Amino acid sequence: MNAEKPGTTTLAELQDSHHPELVRADMRAFIDWLKENDEIIVVGEAVDPRNFELSAIVQHSENGPNKAVLFENVKGFDIPVVANLYGTVHRTAMALGVVPTDEQIKKYYDDPRGSPGALAGMSGRKMNGFSMDPRSRAELILIKELLMDADRRAYRKEMPYVMSSSAPCQEVVITENIDVLGLLPVVWHLKQDAGPYITPGGLVQKDPDNGLLNIGVRRHMVSHERYAPNQIGVQIGTQTPGGKIIQKYHDRGEPCPMAICLGPDPATQILSTYSSPHYWMEPPYSEFDMTGVIRNKPLELVKCRTIDLEVPANTEIVIEGLSPPPPDNKIDEGPMMEFTDYSGTVVESIPYMEVTAITHRNNPIFHTCMSGNSEEHRVGCIWSFFGYEQMALELIRKQFPHVVDIGIYAGSHAFHAVVSMKKTYEGEDRQVLQYLLATQYFKFVTVVDDDIDPHNSEQVEWAKATRAGRRPEDYIISPQMPTWEMDPEIDTHWRVTKLGILATRDIGESYTQPAPEPAMMGKMRPIFEKYAY
Repeated sequence: MNAEKPGTTTLAELQDSHHPELVRADMRAFIDWLKENDEIIVVGEAVDPRNFELSAIVQHSENGPNKAVLFENVKGFDIPVVANLYGTVHRTAMALGVVPTDEQIKKYYDDPRGSPGALAGMSGRKMNGFSMDPRSRAELILIKELLMDADRRAYRKEMPYVMSSSAPCQEVVITENIDVLGLLPVVWHLKQDAGPYITPGGLVQKDPDNGLLNIGVRRHMVSHERYAPNQIGVQIGTQTPGGKIIQKYHDRGEPCPMAICLGPDPATQILSTYSSPHYWMEPPYSEFDMTGVIRNKPLELVKCRTIDLEVPANTEIVIEGLSPPPPDNKIDEGPMMEFTDYSGTVVESIPYMEVTAITHRNNPIFHTCMSGNSEEHRVGCIWSFFGYEQMALELIRKQFPHVVDIGIYAGSHAFHAVVSMKKTYEGEDRQVLQYLLATQYFKFVTVVDDDIDPHNSEQVEWAKATRAGRRPEDYIISPQMPTWEMDPEIDTHWRVTKLGILATRDIGESYTQPAPEPAMMGKMRPIFEKYAY
């Protein structure tokens, strides 16, 4: 099979589609823009954030027009709540200033990077490749290219963040008698969740070794039954950049400063879900530098009021706090419905933060992301998976330079990686497969030849059907392998059985796709065109 390689996007094409002047400076400006473009439903009826009324209305939107929803009247609070804000590829494109041209919409319609197969199963409702319109497919591919370009340019420090003397996020400062559930309309999304959760708050931390700032979306349980009023759970993977930062402070016997940013500017919010290609290593720059590239203007930060940390100045709400060091630094958390459509058991021994301040803008807006299989949850995961692809590719090429490409299917929730490579010796494909299975992220790994596009699910399925199974060892089952905490099949030690498939030809074994000879094709083209057009 002759692989149809993913369509390339030139720098000129990216520049044609990206309009930094459209990237809004803060979340409320973006909400105003959504109102102007009929992309948001404004609900005036009083709704309860803790008994699933709010969640049910968001679900109705997802099942129907799939618009963002702004709740102006939230029972018990003077703070409006907005949900499903970035719940479509199109709204995400609007947030990032991505506007594909008509030519790009035509060009990318059949591009495997936005294909139905690659996205199948990503959502049972709106967010899947089979129902995506041509514009959204083009937007999806261009967003990926924009994030990759911003990553490279941030690495070169083209638009680093700057400090600001103006602090809209600190127009109101609360440092005493802090009761998080009493002060903020934290939403209890689903009955299967253990309680109210702050999500998608971007957790900001600072690496104590190099001073680099990191922001990443975490889930934060808030509970009067389990925690003190000023305590918040911090569910964070130990191998993530944020998890490593916490460990660095705790190894020194020091509390880790952290701040939850609820409602930063749209670009920063989306980038907080993005996993950099440096995810498994020490990131050489901050996501805030990527925001500057996307906006073509440095992001302005301000110093927190009670901790040594900086946050985006235009954030709607900031929760400042400290994660205490051992021995008394762990609490129980969960369950919460995750993007896999499953909820795990109670997770023992996760860090928590003691809130030292809540600051916010005048008349703030509280952004919540529905747990489980919500559209905003799933769409946010796609940007994370894009980073995983590049991260895995850069990592594995250091050991195996003949790897051509890697595709990670959003429909598998990033559990399935497909690797294309040009084997130089027998067994090299097995080494690549076992290398990736040994990581905590991939549960299934398929290795194909370099004539197969790993982003094209039809080609991958064809290779599995026709090039695997000659020998029993083409199928590799690895029991009790480490995985990540989002896998619903993990045991108590976070282990799972993994599967690898070698769908490659033996070296020297050729394959030619059946077709008439090129000379005959050329000879017959004039006759075909004479009668066909």
